[in-house]
Amino acid sequence: MRDIQLESKNFHVDSVGWKQHTNHQGVIYLQNPEKDIWEYVGRVPRLLVGHQLFTWFAGMRETEKVGKRMPTDEEWNIVTNNGKDLLNLKKVLSGCRGTGGVFYGLDADAHFWSSSVAGTGAWGRGLYSSLFTVGRSPSDQAYGFLVRCLKD
Repeated sequence: MRDIQLESKNFHVDSVGWKQHTNHQGVIYLQNPEKDIWEYVGRVPRLLVGHQLFTWFAGMRETEKVGKRMPTDEEWNIVTNNGKDLLNLKKVLSGCRGTGGVFYGLDADAHFWSSSVAGTGAWGRGLYSSLFTVGRSPSDQAYGFLVRCLKD
């Protein structure tokens, strides 16, 4: 089995100049001009401030710009089976963003994109505070998930 490792931190892009919004939940966030990346800035658990959620297309676009890449679905299988990165991934459970602008699972779960397409969606991974397993599911590419890149 290949040794696949993830970077120690979630992928992040420069958010200078992004417009600030507050949704009906009271969550304060920044949104990029393309409206496909969101950064928590207020009314969320303190650990989540600064974390960014990406649509699948934004994750693919932005990681490619800097010569990085998200793991494939198969590479996620290797990462989740070796267990080394799981505790690091569970440190910050920043939830996800639905297509209607609602943030779900704040401080309770985390969702990560893979680079692999699944039908009309993409494969994602879900970590939950109440479970020690990692879920795998095809997800709408417009959802806002975290991006974790592979280590070089």
